Amino acid sequence: MNNDAVKKVTGGVAAVFKRPLLIIAVTIVAIVLLLVTRPKLEPVLLDERVWPVEVAEVYRRDVQPELELFGEVVAGRRSELRALVPGRIVKAGPNFSEGARVVAGELLVEIDPFDYRNDLAEQKALFSEAQVRMQTVERELKRIRELYDENNVSEQNLDDAVLAVEQQTATLEQRRISLARAERALRDTRLTAPYEGVVHAVSADLGKQLSVNDKVAEVIDTGRLEVRFSLSNAQYGRVIADGEPVEGRPVGVAWQVGNEVLRFDATLARVGAEIDSSTGGVDLYAVIDNADESPLRPGAFVWITMKDMVFKGVFRAPDSALYGSNNVYVVRNGRMESREINVLGYTGNDMLFESAGEVPIADGDQVVITQIREGGAGIRVEVRQ
Repeated sequence: MNNDAVKKVTGGVAAVFKRPLLIIAVTIVAIVLLLVTRPKLEPVLLDERVWPVEVAEVYRRDVQPELELFGEVVAGRRSELRALVPGRIVKAGPNFSEGARVVAGELLVEIDPFDYRNDLAEQKALFSEAQVRMQTVERELKRIRELYDENNVSEQNLDDAVLAVEQQTATLEQRRISLARAERALRDTRLTAPYEGVVHAVSADLGKQLSVNDKVAEVIDTGRLEVRFSLSNAQYGRVIADGEPVEGRPVGVAWQVGNEVLRFDATLARVGAEIDSSTGGVDLYAVIDNADESPLRPGAFVWITMKDMVFKGVFRAPDSALYGSNNVYVVRNGRMESREINVLGYTGNDMLFESAGEVPIADGDQVVITQIREGGAGIRVEVRQ
């Protein structure tokens, strides 16, 4: 092969290898140009979010909240009138009707007294007869005793006379008891009001035949109405914590009638005889003042307010300030700081609490009362006025 041929072959091989290198070089140059000329992304600094909040300035105070409870009006006295003797009702009093007011001793109904008057007359006659017979045997005993002292009759005659007196004494006592029963039976034909009140649950009328113990009506003493309500174990414990008796404490009563709320004063009269074993609660009874002048009636559901114990040196804030079960936030230098607390009680929608953490709450601290879902220590806030 001559030199020209060798050069031609060598040049062709070199050309084959130069093309990929050229392509690679062009690609690299293009990438560099793209990197140099691409738009630059500048980092955007976002402002820190500020949360608007409402706060309550808290101070240590002595607070006596009111317990808000529910109760029911009950009758202080309620008497069920039942027939004491059998018979037909022949007379009804003018106020023997549902809801009518009666005074003590007023006639409600009278059972036919015919048989009872006749029985009384018969028992009076038998009693008078027994009295006469008693006088006879006593005179006979006196005469026999005189004859015995004169030795004109035997001792047997004297014993017989004494026995006759004893037997007649027993007979006279039986007649006296029968007479008393007849008199009482005649009195029992008249059912009267045991005290001033309102007639309720009337279940008899003229002409009705009654048996013994048949219910006739009830009389409710509206002059002594009571409110029965319950305290939980914790509430009752706080009420008696001061050592003062429960009886005599004032109680407020509110009854809603339509759109109107009527309010009454009452006084705690007594504590229930039993404690509810399931809840530990106890019933209390308060007597409503001037009940006879009020429109209240047994069965009405009412609201009760009474004084709770005195919480000494506690903070007070709306219960919306509570995060979790024992945490609130205070505002310091525009940020929220956590404070641990113990909730002691409530008054309305406010909670009463004391500081419990290592960093205490101080008088005048601003407690956040706005609930923030993303809230937590350190977030920036702005207090709304």
